[in-house]
Amino acid sequence: MGFTRGISPPGATQATRLRPSAASGLSPYGSMDTSRHHPTSLTRGVFGQKAEHVDPAQMQLAFDAIVQMLAGTGAQPDAGATSSPDGRDGATPNGSSGGGDKERQAHPHGRQRLPEHLPVERIELLPPEAQDERATALVRIGEEVSETLEWRPASFVRLQIVRPKFAVKGEPEQGITIADVPDSPVPRSLAGPGLLAHVLVSKYADHLPLHRQEKMFERWGLHLSRSTLCGWVESCAGKLAIVVEAMAKDALNAHCIAIDATGVLVQAKDKCRRGHFWVLVADREHVLFRFTPHHNQDGPKEFLRGYKGYVQADASNVYEQLFRTEGVTEVGCWAHCRRKFFEAMNSDRDRATVAIGFIRKLYAIDKATKELPPGRRTEQRRMDAEPVLVAFRAWLETEDLLVLPRSPIAGAIGYALNQWTALTRFLEDGRLRLDNNRSELELRREAVGRKNWLFVGSKDGAEWNATSCRSSPPARCTASSPGPTCATC
Repeated sequence: MGFTRGISPPGATQATRLRPSAASGLSPYGSMDTSRHHPTSLTRGVFGQKAEHVDPAQMQLAFDAIVQMLAGTGAQPDAGATSSPDGRDGATPNGSSGGGDKERQAHPHGRQRLPEHLPVERIELLPPEAQDERATALVRIGEEVSETLEWRPASFVRLQIVRPKFAVKGEPEQGITIADVPDSPVPRSLAGPGLLAHVLVSKYADHLPLHRQEKMFERWGLHLSRSTLCGWVESCAGKLAIVVEAMAKDALNAHCIAIDATGVLVQAKDKCRRGHFWVLVADREHVLFRFTPHHNQDGPKEFLRGYKGYVQADASNVYEQLFRTEGVTEVGCWAHCRRKFFEAMNSDRDRATVAIGFIRKLYAIDKATKELPPGRRTEQRRMDAEPVLVAFRAWLETEDLLVLPRSPIAGAIGYALNQWTALTRFLEDGRLRLDNNRSELELRREAVGRKNWLFVGSKDGAEWNATSCRSSPPARCTASSPGPTCATC
């Protein structure tokens, strides 16, 4: 095949092109290939784009090769969807599905209409002629109205709760009657529910650390110390913990749970320690965050204790104990698999492009069956995706014998083969996703916040963070009106 020619060392025979054994050591070509890969990867990580775009011309070559391989298996090359040379086949550059083959929609030009629900303030401007003695000779025949969008700064309100006292006339022994004091989220605190919701939303949804909020409140004419704000956050987190633990219990009944993690620095006396935030996304529309001081196998196993069902995650070894638990079934992530091949583009563009082409084909099939009910979707996936997987597996096994060991492309091929059972699990159930991108997107809330607050002050602070970030979509702090929603929780 044209994609595998010309990549072996000059003068190499078929025997020398086979992968050398571990005892033979790495060839000089393998060392040079790896040494070229690492500087390129580091440079892209610091200065390059994060989007994993592939050259359309390269995808044309991969598309032709995949069509030939699928024809050799007896499968229909265009089963499920039609893949185009430029890669617009339903797979986004990062390996997720959706929106890749949609043409650009025309957006209206000109000034945007302001929402009708906004309150209106009317300012009427009269010409000088209508304000002096000549006004009596003028007749109003119409008006011109123009609109601008204005901002009214937030303001504090002194909310007085008045409880009148009553007594029975002529019967003082009956005592005094008065209404009960309404419950407060923070006992003996001046903060009302709306202010508490504002502090929480600003900190965990808008990623404003408390010291910035302290400065903002001072600009609005009120001094609220950082320690006071911190106490409010602690009290609210304690109240929210009851709700989110009920959510966590309900999430254990989900059909599939996606899990991912990201690191965070925890302040300590000598130096910052490294902890981890975890996100769990259940198909029952629950999004849960957890914190652990260590990145080991105990965390996921404890979070999902008693769970029976599918768990979608990357191939990290921290999930090994979890996947050995009876009743837990591993689901792989094609986005991670694709990323491995994309990272190998600089060292072996031809092979990496073919692999990415196969993965694009799987996403195109998944997109074509997206609107089908789960049962029908399972059948269609098996009909359309299984031949693609058979051809892809055969290609991987063939190329695995030809690539240099310890090279980036060898690592990508090894990842796909080692994770093959988990990666093909989506054929079992139409409700399973091809990738773990949803949990990564949810985890970005912590990653974006980390750029602002840099580290958490203590383990307790990390727990408050995880508790306050957990939410279900109807009450998520990123809703259109988070303040009223959170205040009524």
